[in-house]
Amino acid sequence: MEFITPSSMSGFIPNAILLTMVLYGILWIWSLVDLLKSEFTDNSIKMLWLLLLVFLNPVAPFLYGHFARKQKLRYR
Repeated sequence: MEFITPSSMSGFIPNAILLTMVLYGILWIWSLVDLLKSEFTDNSIKMLWLLLLVFLNPVAPFLYGHFARKQKLRYR
């Protein structure tokens, strides 16, 4: 039976960080593509979401996924 030592875990932390960054990048790109393809009730709302996705990067895709679908003309 092998014990887990800190030296055996040295590759796990960078790989977990890399996986998290890749998944977040995919979420951000999906949000941006969905924003550009969608029709909103007002064009100023679309511009606001675009600015939020670009400048409020860490939380904007999560906010977009939760709040933007209520502001679109058609639900998917």
